[in-house]
Amino acid sequence: MAGRLHPLATVAFAALILLFTGGPVLLSLYGSLVPDRVLLSPDKSIFTEGPNLETYRYVFTGQLPDSYKQESANRAMISDAARQVPGALVNSSINALAAMLLNLILGAPAAFVFARYVFPGKRISFMYLILSPLVPAVALVTPIYMMLEFLGLVGTQIGIILVHTAKALPFTVLILSVFFRKIPGEIFEAATLDHCSRFQTFWRIALPLALPSVGATGLFAFMLSYSEYMFAMILSGDAKTRPVSVVMAALARNTDVSWSLLNTGIFIAIVPTLVLVVLVWRFVVEGLIGGAVKG
Repeated sequence: MAGRLHPLATVAFAALILLFTGGPVLLSLYGSLVPDRVLLSPDKSIFTEGPNLETYRYVFTGQLPDSYKQESANRAMISDAARQVPGALVNSSINALAAMLLNLILGAPAAFVFARYVFPGKRISFMYLILSPLVPAVALVTPIYMMLEFLGLVGTQIGIILVHTAKALPFTVLILSVFFRKIPGEIFEAATLDHCSRFQTFWRIALPLALPSVGATGLFAFMLSYSEYMFAMILSGDAKTRPVSVVMAALARNTDVSWSLLNTGIFIAIVPTLVLVVLVWRFVVEGLIGGAVKG
């Protein structure tokens, strides 16, 4: 009996996790496909009324839904912030991809050096790097803003990218350094006997072995940048550089906004992350499993 309960318990926990992670996504998709009169009515559903794409049309083209063209319609339910979602989506994707690439370009070599070599100040610098995320972000807002203002980077995507890169870099170095330490030392000794330089050893041997972990840390850096709000709000300028987290906050603050329009903006905003997760999920799973087996 106990042997039968174990698989059932596993399935139950998996279903519970799927419910809490995938449920909100499906609800936002459903809410974006039906107008408010259907969404708020217990007698109507998408199965009786059919899907409605008018809010998507408004977000991407600016054409008002037919229900808001009628006389005495509540136009306050339509928010101009929703029209900024596509452009903000592009801005956030650029910011996140750039932060991810910079994290891997800077973090992977640094992690390899911390993991495989001894140099003066190694322990202190590594502890400083790892403990730096413990500083509350709100305490860093003013000095970071003043520094970027001095450099002329406030209101630019470059400023946001640099801040997001700095926020994710300690985690990238920590995760990859742990993986590099687990690679057998005999591999690197063989590379030394073959007259490989330190860079060649990193590029030709360590990095290919660490690709699953690199994919996992890259995804983490992307998600951290894409969803970050506080620094994005303070450092972003006009709509040309505003990321999607700031635009969605402005849309959600409108208490009169249509629920259907709000759900449309939410679902559009999470599509890039869903696509990226699907593309790199195999590498993430391999990285986690590989690290567990090697450990």
